[in-house]
Amino acid sequence: MKRLALVVAALAVGAVLANKLLAENGYVAISFRGYLVEMSVPMLVLCVVLALAALEAAQRIARWPREQRAVRLARRRARAREDLNRGLLEMSAGRWDRSELTLTRSARDAELPAVHYLAAARAADLQGAVERRNGWLGLAREAAADEPGPVLITVAEMNLKGGDIDAALEALATLERLGDLTPRALLLLARVCRQRGDFARLRELEPRLRSTRGVTPAAVDEIMDTLYADMLKVATDKGGQGALAAVWDEATRAARHRPGVVVAYARGLARFGAPERAAAVLKELLDADWFEPAVLLYGELGGGDPLDRLRVAEGWLRARCDDPALLVSCARLCLNAELYGKARSYLEMSQALRPRAETVQLLAQLLEQLGEGERALALLKDGIALVTGKKPVLPPLKQRRFGAPRR
Repeated sequence: MKRLALVVAALAVGAVLANKLLAENGYVAISFRGYLVEMSVPMLVLCVVLALAALEAAQRIARWPREQRAVRLARRRARAREDLNRGLLEMSAGRWDRSELTLTRSARDAELPAVHYLAAARAADLQGAVERRNGWLGLAREAAADEPGPVLITVAEMNLKGGDIDAALEALATLERLGDLTPRALLLLARVCRQRGDFARLRELEPRLRSTRGVTPAAVDEIMDTLYADMLKVATDKGGQGALAAVWDEATRAARHRPGVVVAYARGLARFGAPERAAAVLKELLDADWFEPAVLLYGELGGGDPLDRLRVAEGWLRARCDDPALLVSCARLCLNAELYGKARSYLEMSQALRPRAETVQLLAQLLEQLGEGERALALLKDGIALVTGKKPVLPPLKQRRFGAPRR
């Protein structure tokens, strides 16, 4: 604007000087509807320039309110970005109440208000404020009506964390209807199906999980292993041997070699009176893949010939002499075979390598039956201290005669 004023002033001065200094200034006559306007050429140039300057000034005046609104909006958005950064830092520092306030005070002025509301919902969730969390999530969903995926995934995560499985499933079902199931949403859906015990739905998801980029094969294997292990547990608890066998037959070949699945199947076999079959299944697993729960279960199996199983376990022990779990299993098999001295040695070795409350309890019971009550009592005290993490400290008790006054 200043530059335009300077140009106009320079032209005006030039026109005046031209009129004074030039011998021939030219002549211009304009006739319009009975009016005659006469002027020199420099004056005509000056009038044209002034008209253009007036037009430019009018345009600038017309644009000024819009430009001012843009400036104010830019300032508000800059303040919103600053609040977002500060709010996230406060959340990371554990100041969740301040973070929630900072994130929401300028959310409406932000370019993406949903980001502010989602972060505020997380801050409220960390405070256990469920109603406020749901309120922020609702505002985030309104602000991101065209892109509901991030909001719905956050809703599912928070409800799943809070134990509201139905609400989490509803959010994920909405995502599925919209055709926006991302890898994260698929994994959440698999988790919801598992917690609901919807094994059929989870099995239907397996091909989709394996074909989705961003979901690793290891993650899918873990999900399916957990699925078959859960199905075997349900068949053991609520079904029968036929149901157990049906689940095992339905399991994939890869799943039948997974340690957790094999242990669940072996527990079911032992529950339904087939300990020999359970021992064979566990032996096959342990020969290929060492798994501590399978080792402990092998020693807990009843029935059959304990000496045969002991020979197998001691064969493993030659290569794993410092395995505490294997030593406990050998001790249990020795107890079943009435080899009490050997059982005691194995338990003491296991306890020395890795103290465990279960090992202490088993050794104390054995010592009590062997007539070593004081030693058993001392072990039980050690076991209690192991579980609680500390030994009780009592002041020494003073002996006093019955009826003597308390000093």
